[in-house]
Amino acid sequence: MLEGMTWMVALLAVMAGVAVFLSTVPVLLRRHEVAERLSHLFAPDRPRGTFADAVLQGLERAGRSIEGARTNRELKALVLRAGLFQPSALYIFVALRYATALVVGLGVVVARLGANGISPVDILLGLFFGYLFYRYALIALKVYADRRANVIRRELPPVLDIMLMALDAGVSIDQCMRYVANVAARTAPVTSEVLRRHIADIDGGMPYDAALDRLGQRLGLDEGQDLAATIKQALFQGGELGTTLRRFSADLTDKRMATAREQVGRKAPHLTLVMILFFMPVLLVVLAGPAVVDLKAALRSAGEQMAKSRAVE
Repeated sequence: MLEGMTWMVALLAVMAGVAVFLSTVPVLLRRHEVAERLSHLFAPDRPRGTFADAVLQGLERAGRSIEGARTNRELKALVLRAGLFQPSALYIFVALRYATALVVGLGVVVARLGANGISPVDILLGLFFGYLFYRYALIALKVYADRRANVIRRELPPVLDIMLMALDAGVSIDQCMRYVANVAARTAPVTSEVLRRHIADIDGGMPYDAALDRLGQRLGLDEGQDLAATIKQALFQGGELGTTLRRFSADLTDKRMATAREQVGRKAPHLTLVMILFFMPVLLVVLAGPAVVDLKAALRSAGEQMAKSRAVE
């Protein structure tokens, strides 16, 4: 029993370490990208790198060898929705996914290793748990992407209000987005980061239509793609952008209110279930407890009377 608990604690520790490493992957990727650019600009002949950079490069090479020439577009779009904008993020995720499945599978096989060696059941359990964690990695990425999308969905209304204020002041859309990216850094950090990347694309010489398409992809939700398409249409086909954005902001507010009403409507069944699980047993004990006690006392007294009658006979 103690040995099994030891292996469970060790497996949980490994899973916690993997979770911590995955949470620091975006920061490491961003640092790796910036360090690579600076090294090419200022010291192209001097190799630089840390252990984390070497690990990321090894994971990227492993992911590229696994993926090959083909590219999973759905997985790439999911990685973008999760906020991992570096080109190497897709391959690093693929390598980590396979590595996690392999480590978990081998860990299960080693944990079940006995005196008789490895049995087919151990191999099947290792394959099962490895495939399970292989699927869990994708599920975790989807959950992270959905959380980021919900954060952006909450941040868009105040960002649109600031954009409307700037447009009403008479500035251009380019100046407006630059201003919003700087002002909304604290109130809307995720959306402002996407806007700063969009401005960097524009400053780097990317055409406006391609930069706006990439802006919609980086926002990672339908409302963000609609916003990019609205700005693109106003820039290339003409029209008043302020009126369109004001109508879009009103529609987005209505959607948020409808979503809030739907979530509130879902709470009533949850509360009913909680009441059934936690209040009904206590209520039954309070109501039926005295009757059970009286019944027990009556049965005891009846048993005593029967015993006395048998003794008299």
